[in-house]
Amino acid sequence: MHNNVLRQIGRRIGYYAEAMYSNVPATVPDAKVHSMVRMQSDRILAAGDRCNLQLFQLLQKLVLAAAAFLCFTIVAAAQSISTNNVFAGYSFLADNLFSGQHANLNGWNVSAEKKYMPFFGVVGDFAGFYGSAGPPSAAYCGSIPASRCLPHSAVSQYSFSVGIRGSYGTKNIRPFGEALFGEIHTTESGVGISKVSNNFSAMLGTGIDCRLTRRLGCRLVVDYIVTGNFTIARQNSIRASTGLVYRF
Repeated sequence: MHNNVLRQIGRRIGYYAEAMYSNVPATVPDAKVHSMVRMQSDRILAAGDRCNLQLFQLLQKLVLAAAAFLCFTIVAAAQSISTNNVFAGYSFLADNLFSGQHANLNGWNVSAEKKYMPFFGVVGDFAGFYGSAGPPSAAYCGSIPASRCLPHSAVSQYSFSVGIRGSYGTKNIRPFGEALFGEIHTTESGVGISKVSNNFSAMLGTGIDCRLTRRLGCRLVVDYIVTGNFTIARQNSIRASTGLVYRF
């Protein structure tokens, strides 16, 4: 790069020298001509030095800005509660079943997050729910087909999901959002009949972590869950979980 710049400067000096020699009368002494060429070349070199100085100052500012941003990110990450963590707690699921019935289920939720960037991590989520659904007898099925109506049905549901969680942590709180994908296993059993289904699920959620101690915190998270093929047969549910977070 420097060699190219020097070549360009040399060419410009040669052009100026040729132009000056061709326009200078023959009566002008050679010493004066050389002095004029030297002055012109000094001006060109000075202009090049100014350009190099401006370029150096610009690069210096860019390097300082990048270093400041990196230091800010490292300090913020060190002082925040946005770290690797494990969560375990109680979970409530307002579940719309494929049989057409609704069930309010209670259960547990466990998740683990591995941070790979200051603001993003990979999450593995496990949950289990239990309860009952359906009308008290077949006479209350209403518009639900008899083949799908399960009076006094017992419901159990297990899910496993993985995905990405984005968060911004301060010293005491960490709001976050997550997108998880996985599978849900649902069992509905009534009098003399049982139904089992395995379906793909997509989950979008948001929550917040609060610091309790250096390692321990509490969490509240709400997720919207879509299960099925998302066109003909689709199940929409709401999950809310709260519990303790251990950071490491």
